[in-house]
Amino acid sequence: MNKKNIWILILLIIGISGIVAVEGYAKPKVREQEARYAAEQQNPYTHDISRTLQFKSKYMGDAGNLMNLNNSLPFNELNRTYQLYPDELTAELKFPNSSVYVDAAKLKEMLVYNTIANFAMIDNLQVLRLTFEDITFTIHRKAVEEWYGGEDSLRPLQNEKQWHEVVQTKMKDNAYIEQFNEQLVEKNFIEGNKRR
Repeated sequence: MNKKNIWILILLIIGISGIVAVEGYAKPKVREQEARYAAEQQNPYTHDISRTLQFKSKYMGDAGNLMNLNNSLPFNELNRTYQLYPDELTAELKFPNSSVYVDAAKLKEMLVYNTIANFAMIDNLQVLRLTFEDITFTIHRKAVEEWYGGEDSLRPLQNEKQWHEVVQTKMKDNAYIEQFNEQLVEKNFIEGNKRR
């Protein structure tokens, strides 16, 4: 074998080794990290609010922004459509099935975390409704602002550190979740359903 063929063989071995390393180790590691991050985004305890901050807006009338905001929040795997009522400064998230298909504890967490995020990120949103086939949950901005200390108390939550300290750390407190749901969430049952 001449030197040229030896170099070609060495380069071929190095190239194949590199491909094996990238395809067999590096790419699976990256996919694993991406899957873990995606799973963390479905949990209010580990959700990265920085992704959501890009959707803050002074006005609730931008349907695309509202959709992107809610798709960046936990529980975005639940199918839904959106309805805006600009004259009433109200947004409605419509879920095409019954709330019984959502774990009760997770639903209560969603009503806290996602509601606060919607009000904190959309300055003039006054009412948020989450409508399932069996129940409608209605939350008013004024009640949430009072919960956090009064008018404009939600604006500081547009800061990652403030969000973490004021909202995210409390998500593990079951009493906090229950209190929020009992005091701030109006429930209107549809067709006599009284599960929640």
